[in-house]
Amino acid sequence: MRLELREKKGKKYELFLNGERYCRCYSKDLQMFGFSEISNGQEIDISESVLAGVEQAAFIPRAKKRALFLLGKKEYTYREMKTKLLTDGYPATTVTAVLQYLADLRYVDDSSYAERYALYLLSGYSERQIYQKMQQKGFEKDLIKSSLEAARQTYRLEQRGTEGEECEPELDAIRSFLRKKGYRPELADEETKRKCVTALYRKGFSLSDIRTVIGECEDSFCENYNEP
Repeated sequence: MRLELREKKGKKYELFLNGERYCRCYSKDLQMFGFSEISNGQEIDISESVLAGVEQAAFIPRAKKRALFLLGKKEYTYREMKTKLLTDGYPATTVTAVLQYLADLRYVDDSSYAERYALYLLSGYSERQIYQKMQQKGFEKDLIKSSLEAARQTYRLEQRGTEGEECEPELDAIRSFLRKKGYRPELADEETKRKCVTALYRKGFSLSDIRTVIGECEDSFCENYNEP
């Protein structure tokens, strides 16, 4: 295998393995690889065992430390952490090893994170918006579906009224939107209702849920909409 030093960016150097980008590293790492001098365009032949040895000695411990630092600030999905470590310049093989380490310790656990995240979003967004946000974070579709249903059940139980009636998160999300807009049903004219219906529908809420919260709309408000 051929390892090539291409360029320096800040304190780090870009390394390419057999013509493909491999990693970014410090000068002390270059010495471990066996570079006799540090300048652009330098190339060396390297064995798989030496490559693996440098990863075990330098890159994996450093990437673990970086991952734990990131997790100390916020929770990450598997895909988010993978993207972050690769962007930081760690080799793909190092990233795979560190992700397995985090998964074994349940420091990165998409299943439990997905339900908590869905529960967090439920009272403020439509189902369509929640799907979009969770997909953007890297959750798989099947996991989104199952975690969203589990979150709904948790929400209904946690928000149960004093007489035992269950609360529907979609309706609460619509109420939250209307409160933020300063909507007051006793003062709302037809134009105000029309604007609210349009805004909520575009966010992905169903007309039946919108009617439940706002009250029966005039047919003219809804005749141009079809249920999603």
